[in-house]
Amino acid sequence: MCVKMTSLSIYFHGGVGEIGGNKFLIHDKNARIKIYLDFGKNFNVSRKYYEFPFTYPESIEELISIGAIPDTPSIYTRFRKEDFRKGFRIEEERDTDLDAVLISHAHLDHYGHISLINRKVPIYAGECAINIISAMNSLIYSKTSPELFYDGLKLISFRTGKHIDINKGIDGIVIEPIHVDHSIPGAYGFMLHTSIGTIAYTGDFRNHGPQNKMTEEFIQILERENIKILLIEGTHINYSGTLSEKDVYLKLLDLVERSRKGLVIIDFSRSDLDRFSTVFRTAIKTGRILVIDAKRYRILKAIFSSKGIKISDVDLDSSKIMILDEKKKRLSLGEREVLSEIPDDRKISFDKIKKNPEKYIFTVVFGGIREIRTLKPPSGSIFVLSSSEPVSEEREISFEKLLNWLEHFGIASYHIHSSGHATPLDIKSLIERVDPHLIVPIHTEHPKLFRNFIGNARWFLPTSTDSRLDID
Repeated sequence: MCVKMTSLSIYFHGGVGEIGGNKFLIHDKNARIKIYLDFGKNFNVSRKYYEFPFTYPESIEELISIGAIPDTPSIYTRFRKEDFRKGFRIEEERDTDLDAVLISHAHLDHYGHISLINRKVPIYAGECAINIISAMNSLIYSKTSPELFYDGLKLISFRTGKHIDINKGIDGIVIEPIHVDHSIPGAYGFMLHTSIGTIAYTGDFRNHGPQNKMTEEFIQILERENIKILLIEGTHINYSGTLSEKDVYLKLLDLVERSRKGLVIIDFSRSDLDRFSTVFRTAIKTGRILVIDAKRYRILKAIFSSKGIKISDVDLDSSKIMILDEKKKRLSLGEREVLSEIPDDRKISFDKIKKNPEKYIFTVVFGGIREIRTLKPPSGSIFVLSSSEPVSEEREISFEKLLNWLEHFGIASYHIHSSGHATPLDIKSLIERVDPHLIVPIHTEHPKLFRNFIGNARWFLPTSTDSRLDID
């Protein structure tokens, strides 16, 4: 009996038939090298078993048992839980055959489970992504779960134009990180030069953002290569908005200018620098003070400390930006540092906002129900959802509760958002220009629509987290 040997295999441990949870293992058998492309948290699995922020995984074994992470113990660190007051400490690491993890950007569905990775394994990410991850780590109040423990990771930064060589003395894999535009700064795609040819991974990208030139450069570099396999995201292959960030600014500006009375509340991601710039410029133009919390300030400071990250019209130390001081008893290290460094005349309380709500733009995340209940905004106030609409049943229920509170206080709501993901026609254009030998749709709930919309091409559609692509 003749057994057919394969030269390279790709294992799809997440990001298959779903948005997020990306974990793609590249095993180049000729080079004897194993590399993960992203190691993200799978929120679909987490929602089935845990209720954030009340319950978290207790062990790596538990996460393996529920299918949240691959069943390969050697790639993980060995935690010993002494007690919940002291948290976790790392024992001496075991040997592992995992050679590297590549992180495309600092969204949890792409990096969230690197907290579990064996501390001997190098984790490569852009400088800005590492700064964001470090900032996020400082904002965790209690690290009583291995999922929350990012200390001691072997993080190595890269930038566009730099090559990463993974070599065991036989053959190697050369990795080229290339910047792309996304709804978080410091996002990258990758080209991996392997023993069977070049594999390209888009990460998350868009063509309609303020930094769309970066995505165009990424596509041009791929055009010059003979791409054997293209792993391409398709978050919005089934539905996509058409607003640019400039459109968001103009719509938001018009809305705030017309809202002369009451508070303006805006919900958007703390790490979305483009949206922060839009909201900041709106506040300046309309004469309002922008209020952000200590967590948002900490993350933005981390972003601005990164080389090459600059938005000329944003001054984080402007007197037009106030930091919310909630006088909470339980504060993370990062929050304590921010509130100790910020001068008192840059801090603001809920009570002061209540007295003159028409003077402020107040930022929240995930709806901000707690903050809205505390502020009790006057009728005629405005709530702007400036992030993605709820897509899961759990988020829809939470959003319904938010709408009930908005109705209770007489607050009108608007949705003004520019997506961080490519539109269907932009995805199609990239594929046609790059002309890869094989296309693998990932980070999408609609892989069949992906294939049928793009048309003639050679496809591999992974069907589950047990899927594997073998290349001779």
